[in-house]
Amino acid sequence: MTHPTIITCAVTGSGLTPSMSPHLPWRPQDIVDQSVGAAEAGAAILHLHARDPKDGRPTNDIGPWREIVTGIRERSDAIVNMSASRGATADERVSAVLELRPEIATVIVGSMNYGRFAKATDQKAGEFTHAWERDLLAGADVREVVTSNTFGKIGRMIDILIDADIAMEFECYDVGHLHILDHHLSTRTVRRPLIIQFLTGILGGITSHIDHLVHLRQTVDRLFGRDCAVFTHGTGTGNMRAAISGALMGTHLRVGQEDNLFERDGVLFASNAAQVEKIRRILGDLNFRHAEVSEARRILSLGGAAAA
Repeated sequence: MTHPTIITCAVTGSGLTPSMSPHLPWRPQDIVDQSVGAAEAGAAILHLHARDPKDGRPTNDIGPWREIVTGIRERSDAIVNMSASRGATADERVSAVLELRPEIATVIVGSMNYGRFAKATDQKAGEFTHAWERDLLAGADVREVVTSNTFGKIGRMIDILIDADIAMEFECYDVGHLHILDHHLSTRTVRRPLIIQFLTGILGGITSHIDHLVHLRQTVDRLFGRDCAVFTHGTGTGNMRAAISGALMGTHLRVGQEDNLFERDGVLFASNAAQVEKIRRILGDLNFRHAEVSEARRILSLGGAAAA
C-alpha cells in the first residue's frame, strides 16, 4: 500500500428520507453532530447535503447550509465537501458553495435515468410521514425521473469553481461519465490530483460488481493517468463491500447514511460514526491504515484547514 486510505462520510444525502430511519440526520444540528462524530471516528472528509429543518426535504437554501457548515467548522478540522447538485442551472447549484467556500464541491458529470423508486425497496421503506417523501420515492412520476447534467451545465460549473479556486470532486455514475469528464478537461486546467468518485449501485447507473469497479479504475488510469485521487462507494446494502473492493484496488472510499441505512437485514446503523467505525475495523483487519485529516489534505493537495 502506497498511501493511507481516505474515508469520506456522506452524512445525509437527498435520496433517503426521515421515515426510513430515526438515525438519518436531517435537522441542521443533527447533521452537525453526526458529522463531528463521523470525523472523530476516522472520516477525513464530510460529504454534505442540506435539508429543510421543517420536514427534512432536500434544499439548497443558504440558511440550513450556513448552519451546517459553520457548525462543523467550529468543532472539527475535517475537510468539508459540499454537494452542488440542486438547482435548474449551474449558477443555482453552486450558489451556496460560493457563499460558504468549502474545500471541495461535488460536480456530477453525467445525466442518467434515476430509478429512485428502487431505493424505497432496497431500504425497506413502505410508510412515509411526509407527503414529499412519498412523492419522491413512490409518486406518480417516479419512473420518469432523469437527472439533468448536460454538457453545458457541467462545463459552466467547472468554470465557476475554477475561477473561485475551489477543488472539485467529480461524481461518475457510469463509465461514460469518465469520458464526459475527459472531454471537459481537455480544454481546462483544474487542480491536481483529480478527485473522482465512483458512485455505483443506483438503478440507471453502473452496478457495484467487482468487474465494473475494475473497469472504472482502469478507465481512469487510461484517461487521466495516476495523478488522481479515486474514491469508491456503493449505494444500498452493498456499500461496505463496494468500499472495501475499492480499497483493495488502491482507491479511497466512502460510506455514510446518504448511501445506506442498514448494517444488515433488519438492523439499522445507529449513526454515521457507526459506519465509519465499521469500515475502519475492516480496513484494519486487512492491514490498511486510514488517513488522518492532515494526511488527506496532503494527498489531495488542499493545503491547511479552511478558515471558519
